[in-house]
Amino acid sequence: MSVLPPVKNRLPYYFLSAAGLSAVLFFFSTGFYDNWPLTWLAPLPVCLYALEAHAGRAALAALAAYSLGALNAWGYLPLPLFAASTILNAVAFAAAALLLRSLVRSGQAAFAPFAFAACWTAFDYVRSLVSSFGTFASLAYTQALNLPVIQLASLTGIWGITFLLMLVPACLAVAWHCRRQGRGCRSVLLPAGGLLAAALLYGVCRLYLPAAGPVVTVGLAAVPATRAELRSQDAATVNRTLQGYSRSVDALAAAGAQVVVLPEKLAFLAPENREAGLALFSRTAARNRVVLVAGLSLQQERLANRTVAFAPDGSPAAAYDKQHLLPPYESRYTSGDSLAWLDAGGTAAGLAICKDMDFVRPARDYSRQGAGLLLVPALDFHDDGWLHARIAVLRGVEGNMAVARAAQWGLLTLSDSRGRILGLTATDAAAGEATFLGQLPAGSGRSLYSLTGDWLAWLCLAATVLAVCRLRRPR
Repeated sequence: MSVLPPVKNRLPYYFLSAAGLSAVLFFFSTGFYDNWPLTWLAPLPVCLYALEAHAGRAALAALAAYSLGALNAWGYLPLPLFAASTILNAVAFAAAALLLRSLVRSGQAAFAPFAFAACWTAFDYVRSLVSSFGTFASLAYTQALNLPVIQLASLTGIWGITFLLMLVPACLAVAWHCRRQGRGCRSVLLPAGGLLAAALLYGVCRLYLPAAGPVVTVGLAAVPATRAELRSQDAATVNRTLQGYSRSVDALAAAGAQVVVLPEKLAFLAPENREAGLALFSRTAARNRVVLVAGLSLQQERLANRTVAFAPDGSPAAAYDKQHLLPPYESRYTSGDSLAWLDAGGTAAGLAICKDMDFVRPARDYSRQGAGLLLVPALDFHDDGWLHARIAVLRGVEGNMAVARAAQWGLLTLSDSRGRILGLTATDAAAGEATFLGQLPAGSGRSLYSLTGDWLAWLCLAATVLAVCRLRRPR
């Protein structure tokens, strides 16, 4: 009969198992993957190991787990940017794991999981403030298809989802550790279990409450185009693109569309063809009696990434310049700083463009002022279509708004104020023109989150400071 070696001798095996298993779980639940249940388990092996191991090994396991898990995005970002962001995120994860370990070892087991979750959520929030990618890297977006959980965003923003994602595995790890030490684990499990149950109950109830706004028939369209065609200033090329979209609008309007949304930067309008291009879309909107929203590159005194909207009578209804530009690809453009409103099928609608949705604002500003619908032209990069689409879905839940998003080289999506995806079509150039028509119930805007702001994120920052201070208490 074999005898297991002492725990100290088994720690190297535990290190490889913990770091490897967490890395695999992070790899297949984040980035381009969509296995949301795995995200809840990803921190668990590292948390279990951190409670048993030396601090240095615990930190190394956390660093390795997050870094290896992030390899699912290899090649998506430029290598220096990928390396810098991965190292920063891995260090933050290691710091949270060490905080968890230290609090448990100082006799504060009940508080430790909350401090772990608060530490990571605080990092997630601060990163969104200083990063040019905003909230793009948040783990909260992995839960886009977990409808009961994402309703929490209407109260807390995505920070509440991030907090729960870290709280649950940390509680399980600490409870298991306490049980092995012969101590009770109810004080660890009950508060976290109650919080999770309350979040799920709220989510289920919100899903069954009807949206307050009117139902709008929205059409989305994307005509195949190469990068060269989108940038071309050749009059014939631009006219061919605009005529193609005009025919798409005709078809969607004939099928009953009230609002039609087209992609971002679908054509480049230089000063010599600007008026002709805008006039063509104006006539298209008037001919079909629809609200027409289109993204264009417009060269005037400055180069603008602009969304223009036309009312059903063909008159200009609104114009919006992209606020969050993508460096370095959009360094030539001048960013905007104001909101744009229009009436879309009887509801107040706001305009945004692609990367704007990676940030809390301007979506939260629209919601605070009562927007029930966001109309979003976008331009993705093929593989990241769903990655960006699910971010837009969460923005809608945060602000109690429906979202219509039309992305060139991505997806056409309609999602309601509860995050239910009511339509999704890939805009693959090989498949030809892509269109979608759907009934979209508008929200009412003004969620608790949009009215109160990032209160939970600030609470997590305070809890993290408190946790660090409590480490100075004697055991």
